[in-house]
Amino acid sequence: MSIDIGSKMTDLSGQHVHEFHKKLGLPDVIAQSLSVIAPAMSGAFLTYLAATKAGGATPVSFLLGALGMLCVGSVVALFAGSLSSSGSMYTYLSKGGNRATGFIGGWAYVSAYLIFGSGVLSGFGFFIAQLVEMLSGAEIDWYWFTLLGIVIIAALNFFNIAVSTKNQLIFLVVSMAVMIIVSAIVIGIGSPDVSVVDGETRIDSAGQSWDFAAFWPPAAGVPWIGVFFGMSFAMLSFVGSESSAALSEETRDSKRNIPRAVLGSILVAGIFYLVVSYATSIGFGVEQAKIDWPSSATGLAGLAPNTLTAALVLAAAGGASLFCALGLHTASSRVLFAMGREGVLPKRLGRLHPHWNTPWNSMILVVVVWILLIGGSVLIVSRAAQVELAGGLDDYVTGGVFVFTLLLNFGTPVVMFVYLMLGITGVVHGFRNKLPKFIAAGVGASVFAVVAIFGGLYFSFVPEEPGGTILVASRLIPWVGMLIVIIGCILAIWTKRKRADAWEGMGRVFDDL
Repeated sequence: MSIDIGSKMTDLSGQHVHEFHKKLGLPDVIAQSLSVIAPAMSGAFLTYLAATKAGGATPVSFLLGALGMLCVGSVVALFAGSLSSSGSMYTYLSKGGNRATGFIGGWAYVSAYLIFGSGVLSGFGFFIAQLVEMLSGAEIDWYWFTLLGIVIIAALNFFNIAVSTKNQLIFLVVSMAVMIIVSAIVIGIGSPDVSVVDGETRIDSAGQSWDFAAFWPPAAGVPWIGVFFGMSFAMLSFVGSESSAALSEETRDSKRNIPRAVLGSILVAGIFYLVVSYATSIGFGVEQAKIDWPSSATGLAGLAPNTLTAALVLAAAGGASLFCALGLHTASSRVLFAMGREGVLPKRLGRLHPHWNTPWNSMILVVVVWILLIGGSVLIVSRAAQVELAGGLDDYVTGGVFVFTLLLNFGTPVVMFVYLMLGITGVVHGFRNKLPKFIAAGVGASVFAVVAIFGGLYFSFVPEEPGGTILVASRLIPWVGMLIVIIGCILAIWTKRKRADAWEGMGRVFDDL
């Protein structure tokens, strides 16, 4: 039996239950935010997804994405400065808006994180498979490395979160340094004489290290709608900056450290992405990039001047993918824990391990969902369709590229929808409590989220070329997002009717007395 005393939960013996230990500091939560952002992975691969439509103007997409995420991050930081809860977005939407907003937003948010985690783990699999093949010549199927990634995450995350975050921080610094050095080398070399893909097409800007066309879409030969599509993936590249808020109950002085981690991680990642995306654009030749960049999934690694630097980029991207999945596992399990603790999801999810003080039940559920999503994607979709979505790649890593691309496409509009809800909630909360900062940040977050949703879904309805076809997977993107939201609405209605007490207690915050 437990008694709610407002800020802590205690049992009749006086011992605390459902409560984390505050053992994390600012470096730990910065590591959490940056690990989910995964700059090295996103710089190596998400720039490629953005470039499929934004081409050589991809740096513009990332500049706009950084501005949009600074608005979203500002709303998160303002809420985190007054609320400490492992529920993060779920709690902010519940407190700033209402219970229905909180439940649906929390459901969509954790659903997106589960989808992203599955995709990112697949990314780890194909990055490491390519690295092994480059160094040894052995072609090992990507899924073996994905399974290895799950084992590593379990070893790092299930027992001691402090050990996990320290490993994340060390690797982040090393991987980002590698990518910056390789970017500097590529920029220094300048645009190639001929296409790096076909080896024949002449590049007009050969030898140039600075090309303004990378920051002006018409000069790069791409439409603005392509840049807005790229912006959707650019904002996706910053997803996770707010994930440190899920560690609020485990962080010392969380109302000060969480806002710093959220905004600081966006600024650091934003500068990093601009450098890497510009280097990749220059490396292909800005105007030629609209053709060549989408044909080279390895991005910056494919432009590295030798095997050693290419291997370093792949190693950085692979490791970043692993730590991104680790951070997604941490964040999604904490949101599930918070919703389980309050009874709006099964209460078993809201229990901590008696010795390790980690939400084992929620963490196990996340891993199970990951395996089902990865396995289901590969088994249900035909090989031909996988090859098509993987850009024509047909070898031992095709499935990994396919799952990564498919699931990140599915999850992006969902998380942008949550950001839109957060922005609107920030505006409502600001007007309700006469807080101008909330209003300004909320308006900015809402506008950028709408543009990202529009750009992300545009090519699900309109072919890239007049008279062209739209992939079935692309057509499914909006319907998968709608299905997730509809399920959330149905669960919210059921919870309100059948679990009235839990519904009334949504969004509780367990601060120290």
